[in-house]
Amino acid sequence: MTTVHTRKPDFPAVKRLARRVLEENFIVKPPVIAFELATAYGLEVLESEFKSEYVHIAGLIDFDKSIILVNSDDCPARRNFTAAHELGHYLLGHNIENGYTVLLRNPDAMVKTPIEQEANCFAANLLVPEPFLREYLDNYPHVTDPQLAKVFGVSADVIRYRKLYLQ
Repeated sequence: MTTVHTRKPDFPAVKRLARRVLEENFIVKPPVIAFELATAYGLEVLESEFKSEYVHIAGLIDFDKSIILVNSDDCPARRNFTAAHELGHYLLGHNIENGYTVLLRNPDAMVKTPIEQEANCFAANLLVPEPFLREYLDNYPHVTDPQLAKVFGVSADVIRYRKLYLQ
């Protein structure tokens, strides 16, 4: 009988990596443009209109070709998150058997594996770093989630998610 070993996501390590990427690239204020960061790490980011049978896909990374492909039908904030998510897979060294990972447009349909959770955590911490968010919340106590979303170049859902984890 073979035992399947499953690991839990290592969120502290993922957050440290996101901070390191920001520091290495001298990013000190929002917005964080994931397309530019991916390019800095040797990845090509392409936007494409996906065929009808693939419209449920937000994007993917092809590890063999070092390409991130994002769905051009998505809004800019979603495309930025997708690029950050796929960059997370790349920088975290997720070993993918088939050579690529896919991010679905509907978060409820996504597989909640540790590597997907880590890539989401990386994207959220990269695009909305805690110190940046705290600074805005401290300096602008009446700022709304949609206003913060515009500043950070993400969706209001990402802002709400990040605010949940502030301590």
